[in-house]
Parts: sequence; structure tokens; C-alpha cells
Amino acid sequence: MKRRKLATAVLLGGLAACTAPRTPHPPAFELPGRINVRAAGRIVSVPLDEYVLGSVLAEVSPVDESGRSVARIFEVQSVIARSYAVAHRGRHRREGFDVCDSIHCQLYDPGRIKTSRFSAAARDAVRQTSGQVLMYAQRPAEALFHADCGGSTAAADAVWGGPAVPYLRPARDDQPSLSHRTWRVAIPTARLRDALNRDRRSRVGRRLDNIAIVTRDASGRAATVAVRGEQDRVIRGEDLRAIVNRALGERTLQSTKVTIGRAGDSFVFTGAGFGHGVGLCQIGAAARARRGESVNDILEAYFNGATLSRTK
Repeated sequence: MKRRKLATAVLLGGLAACTAPRTPHPPAFELPGRINVRAAGRIVSVPLDEYVLGSVLAEVSPVDESGRSVARIFEVQSVIARSYAVAHRGRHRREGFDVCDSIHCQLYDPGRIKTSRFSAAARDAVRQTSGQVLMYAQRPAEALFHADCGGSTAAADAVWGGPAVPYLRPARDDQPSLSHRTWRVAIPTARLRDALNRDRRSRVGRRLDNIAIVTRDASGRAATVAVRGEQDRVIRGEDLRAIVNRALGERTLQSTKVTIGRAGDSFVFTGAGFGHGVGLCQIGAAARARRGESVNDILEAYFNGATLSRTK
């Protein structure tokens, strides 16, 4: 995955953990010593904290930050990576492994352990947080994250449907001196129609007449979108983003915090933020680390009700 520089001078992955929450493990829980990962097409068994290190370095690179902020950013991401891994252990059981190395799960690149200039700092953070997992009701929490919430995080059920997750609720995230990412993309009508026709949920047929936001969630994201053409559809905003990005590139529609207009023979999407908006906002977490908030306080801001626990 190509890297990119955000306004905070922190390079963030932010495309991982991009699927709906699933039911975590039952309360009788022990931290696994190893995890099976499909990495670069091969299935490997990796000590859990080595996996966390390879994931942390793939997901965040805190350029131009002070040493104190670097340590705090990596500590937060280490807890997130470990929590996500253990909550989703066995996600790919039918294929013979636990988690993959792509945005379907969370990024993992062991090669960066040797090449990244942040490797030592990241390893210190993994060691400092070893055994620490976000928990809720005696279960590993769904430690979802994204690059930039655009000023407000979203509720998991509003984005993907299903039951509400008590600690994945919408919240304002306007930090002092923090500029959230803004973006704009114009997509020719014929190209967008072809992208929509690749998925049965958004198939419009030979014409694409209009795309309009029907409802928005509490965070201001497009919750449902009407797609009108030879056939009319109403789909979730996050489904529209996934369908378009699958066809046209993962950075085409960067979030559902968006407005939709027309310019000539193109549909124009203007938005804020990057990612699904649920859970930890990496750019916001970096701003909190920069102003001296503790790891616990940062996690509490994004997973209110979940607790940071040290697990054997």
C-alpha cells in the first residue's frame, strides 16, 4: 500500500480494520502466544508481539514528531493492533490461518522491522504495552481504526448495520490546531455507471441518471444513498464507497462524509476524512499524543466504555 503524508506530518495506514464488527471470543480468554498470518501469500506462525510490531510499522510512520509523541503514538497503535488481532483470531480459519496482511484485516509487513527508521521506537512501544488489550465485558474489544474521521467518528451500526456496539459510538474529534483531510474527485458518468454495474447492490443498467444522499448518520456521513438509472437502488453509503473503490481504486471515495454534485458529464464527490470513521481516528490520536495525553486517555476517547487490561 502506498504511503501518504497527512496534515499532522504523521503517515498513517488507516485503511485497515475496514469491515463490520464481529462477535469476539467468549469470556474465557487467554492471550495467544503466536498467531498464524498469511503474509505475502505464505502462511507463517509469528509470536504475537512480533506480529504487532510488523503491523504497527505498516500502519503508522510518525515523521516530524518529537520522541515523546513517537513513543505515545506507537504505544496506542500497539494496543490497537494486539486487540484487533486477538479479537479476530481465526477470522480466516477455513483457509488455514488467523488473519491476513491486507486491509481486509490489518496491514502487516515484517520487512519494515529491518528497514524502518522507527523500528527501535516501535519495538520499545510493543514491549512497553506487552499483554495490554482493550476489553469489554471480559472480551477483546473490536479495536477498529481509520486514518482521519474528518472531525467526527461514526457508530459501527450506522456504518455497517447490525446491533449497536456500546463502545463504538459517534463523537466529535475536533482537536486544537488539527486540520482534517479534505478531498474532491470528479468521476465521469459512464465510468461511474460501469463501476456501479459491477455489483448487484448498485446495478443501474444502461443509464446512470442521479446519485443522491437520502439519510445521514449522527456524524454527518452518508448513511443511505439513492442510485437512479435504468434501475433504481438504495444502498448504504459505506457500501457505495466500497463498490466504487473496488472498481476505481481504494482512494477514489476516501470517506462517506461527503456531498455529491454534478459538473458537466461527471459526478463530483467532495468530502472530509479518510476511512470508515469507526473507532480510533489516527490523525486525532496523534494530535492527542502530541499534547501529552496518556495512552489510556487516548483510547478512552475513541472506545468509551472499553477498558485497557493487561492479559496473560
